[in-house]
Amino acid sequence: MVLILHQQTKPTLDHLFSFLRTNSGLFFTGAGTSAGLSPLGREFWRVSPLDYLLNQGSFPAEITPRHPLTNRMIENSKIKIKDLLHNLELRPGTEEYPIYEILKRLPDAYAREQLKHKLAQARYHARINGTVPESYRVFRAFQPSFIADYNHDGLATEFCADQHTVVEMHGSIDPSYGSPELRKWLAILREFDVALSPDNLIMGLPESWTDMHLYQRLSWIMSHSPKHVTIIGYSFARMGNNYDDQVTLACFIRKFKHYFGAIFVISPDSNQLCEMLSDALEINTIYPIKRYWNILAHAFLESYNKHDKLRSLEDSYGYVYDQYGSDKAFPILE
Repeated sequence: MVLILHQQTKPTLDHLFSFLRTNSGLFFTGAGTSAGLSPLGREFWRVSPLDYLLNQGSFPAEITPRHPLTNRMIENSKIKIKDLLHNLELRPGTEEYPIYEILKRLPDAYAREQLKHKLAQARYHARINGTVPESYRVFRAFQPSFIADYNHDGLATEFCADQHTVVEMHGSIDPSYGSPELRKWLAILREFDVALSPDNLIMGLPESWTDMHLYQRLSWIMSHSPKHVTIIGYSFARMGNNYDDQVTLACFIRKFKHYFGAIFVISPDSNQLCEMLSDALEINTIYPIKRYWNILAHAFLESYNKHDKLRSLEDSYGYVYDQYGSDKAFPILE
């Protein structure tokens, strides 16, 4: 297995999971690790703007400056009239709906708290229903390792901390935020532009070079010498040609320059990140695993628990993907 990992050819999925089961390492988990459970990509940005457009009854006449996170939500939500009027036919000459004029009035506190509510729901419902998402259950089959978690949903801590050391790099949201009772509070914030105290989350904005708490977490994580580094659904928060998690990226490059171990990047669009890291680290042992983690984790657990020796993990992944697509979490939480 060691020989395979130090060649330039990509390991098979069976080799990859065998390696993770027998070697301690360092995992970097991003939004893709929670695919099907928490909003990611465009869904992340449009949570609050879309809810505001659908549920707000009136809008203030005056426009005041918005918080940078609110502005980013508005800019990246890409909401169209068809998102608001699903069953109506728009005929030529229909007056354009003032979506972005309304969103300029999106209250900062509401935008942030609504997003936190959405991100906390998976952990809240998992507790209520007694379920364990397989995207995180699968970590229990791996050697005890360190997990640098860049999500806010707290799922890595909830389901992996009994076996692995989990560090919440950007903070996490209390699961009570996912409760239905919070909606009354959100309705008030949606109606009135109320100022709230900071919550110490690094959410939707670039990391700060002066954030000492982040530096402490990074220093501790980077002080270890893992046998492998596995990046799951994480891109250092790439935004266009830049990276929001610029502090993390700088520390990562400094730590793993000329790294002798294997670095796995598990994401359906992992090529760009692999090429960037390969150039920055000056190594050729970075392996793109172009798969969806939620589907891959389910396929592995199905094969592992049933001891299916006749079907490769690649075949199992293809079967699950063909059956469910890419946006399901297992157990399926509706």
